Amino acid sequence: MKQSKKTVLAAAMTGAVALGMICAVSAGSAAAYFTTYATARGGHTIHLGNRSQIREEFSQWTKHVSLKNTGEKEAYVRVKAFAGSEYGLTYSGGGSWSAGEDGYWYYGEILPAGGETEILDIRIELPVITDEAGNSVAYTEDFNVVVIQECTAVRYKEDGTPYADWDAVLESGEDGYEWEERQ
Repeated sequence: MKQSKKTVLAAAMTGAVALGMICAVSAGSAAAYFTTYATARGGHTIHLGNRSQIREEFSQWTKHVSLKNTGEKEAYVRVKAFAGSEYGLTYSGGGSWSAGEDGYWYYGEILPAGGETEILDIRIELPVITDEAGNSVAYTEDFNVVVIQECTAVRYKEDGTPYADWDAVLESGEDGYEWEERQ
């Protein structure tokens, strides 16, 4: 009976030591899992068949944006800018640019192949910064204002009236102008 208790006790001790060693070995990787992180910067252009190219110039806290149709067919285009919530963006465009209810600015004319839009100005309003004494100081933080553009092929109703379908889904096709209705 005594030998049997010793055997069970020895087996239990061996199991406890093995379990302790497994925990010790895996603790390092578990700690590394919870303390490791990664950051990313930059961007990458994704080509989904769009056929317009954005042109931006910057002066006096204003982005001057125009779009060029680089495709082989006529298209409609639109633009939207994004910035941090503390920055104000004020749009002003001549001629055919108009604000949409969805935050985009639409170029109202059909843009022919090789054609270019009029300039759309996007004024960047910097936040007011005050120092500890309550004085206004120059804003020195880095920030980005991202301007995106989209284009869609000109569609035609049965009576020949052109229109833009911004909900059209691109089918697989190289030229980017094969469209299907979204259900």
